[in-house]
Amino acid sequence: MPTTVLERSPTVLPISAANAPVPTSYLLSEPTTVAETYSPARLPQELVDHIIDHLHDDQLALRHCALVARALKATSPHNGPAIPQERCRRLHALLVRSPEIISNIRELEICEGSPLHHPYPDVQCSTTWVTTERTLTALFKMLTHVKRFDFSSTSTLYWTLFPPTFQAALCTLLSLPTLTYVRIHSWLFPSFAALTSLLCHCQNLKGFALSSTTICSDNGPEPDQALVPEDSIDQEDETAKALEVLTLDYVSFPYLEYWILGHNHSLVNIRSLRELRVAHFHDPGIVEKLLLVVGGSLEHFHLKPGSWSVHPFNLSHNVGLRCIRLTLDDPDTAMTWVTTLLSSITTNNQALESVGLEFYADPKKIEGWSELDSLFVQPELASLKQVEIGLFAMPTHVDFIKVREEMSGLGGRQIGRFYQLGIKSQRSSRQLTPRISRYES
Repeated sequence: MPTTVLERSPTVLPISAANAPVPTSYLLSEPTTVAETYSPARLPQELVDHIIDHLHDDQLALRHCALVARALKATSPHNGPAIPQERCRRLHALLVRSPEIISNIRELEICEGSPLHHPYPDVQCSTTWVTTERTLTALFKMLTHVKRFDFSSTSTLYWTLFPPTFQAALCTLLSLPTLTYVRIHSWLFPSFAALTSLLCHCQNLKGFALSSTTICSDNGPEPDQALVPEDSIDQEDETAKALEVLTLDYVSFPYLEYWILGHNHSLVNIRSLRELRVAHFHDPGIVEKLLLVVGGSLEHFHLKPGSWSVHPFNLSHNVGLRCIRLTLDDPDTAMTWVTTLLSSITTNNQALESVGLEFYADPKKIEGWSELDSLFVQPELASLKQVEIGLFAMPTHVDFIKVREEMSGLGGRQIGRFYQLGIKSQRSSRQLTPRISRYES
């Protein structure tokens, strides 16, 4: 029997047809890193419902349950399917009957659409349920303590197709003073103004993630939303929300530069940004400007350049940088990316403690391991305490062993760890891994 321990985490309530292949469960475990595994204890949904019903008048016990409940999935192979509409109605009815539970719900995940491989072929699941299920808009207004909100889709969600009542209810949720993290996946906004009109409701946003999302350029920023002049780059916009975490993951956003660097109407203040993660973004020049404006507050930088040509980022201004991670999948440019970025480290980056390199390509197609090894013995990288290198090969494979041998200098410092990529313990539901933010579950 696996050992079950209590996790210090609020209740997470995903409402998603896309979760259908996953069994209904509460996961009772200690928080783990990406490389760690655990065996969750699984409870049938009926038992979960009975527990809540039995404790409906015991608020202290319900709070204790909320502390150990990590995830409540949408369906179970033991109990049959639970389509999102039914899940919404059941949760809504429960909260109407026992409103004292509301304050314990801190994280809400919603997915529009149906899974590609539904385990119950006879069940017809709606692929456009979020705008037709009235209890969902009611939940947006009822949930008053949500801290983390994730709204994704299995196909593109068009903001213009949301009814006004749905938009208003969603804005009510986003207006919560408790809400600190928002993630939007697979959305399409018709303009810069459409996105800003949505996010302007967020009062205390600290973490924001855009994933597989497009913001069209048919309506650009107003003329007075000019870029910050270089001579005023240290000035702060007191009205803008101070972000700590920003993720841009497969995002098309022509006016991002105006949104985050706008002089008069920037919605967020990135000068306190601690974590910046970028994957397959369209313009490395904007990322370079981000790094310059963020300056010394940046602690974690994770880059997945994709098809970019190698760009020489200057990290000398990021004096507080503690961790750099590169995720690379093009064998022709992978090593050049690594050596170019690490060569930009200067004696100003004395806070740098960790470097993570993920090579999602055949190691024998990548050349220059000896040159990379020589970089790690340079005085500019003397502060490093950990270097993790992920290789797309088994540790017993000849190419894996050869890489380790060619990087003997790093091995001599006893700070290096080589590991295999592509195994189960390295996978994640997010496209950028590992999750370095406390705002992400």
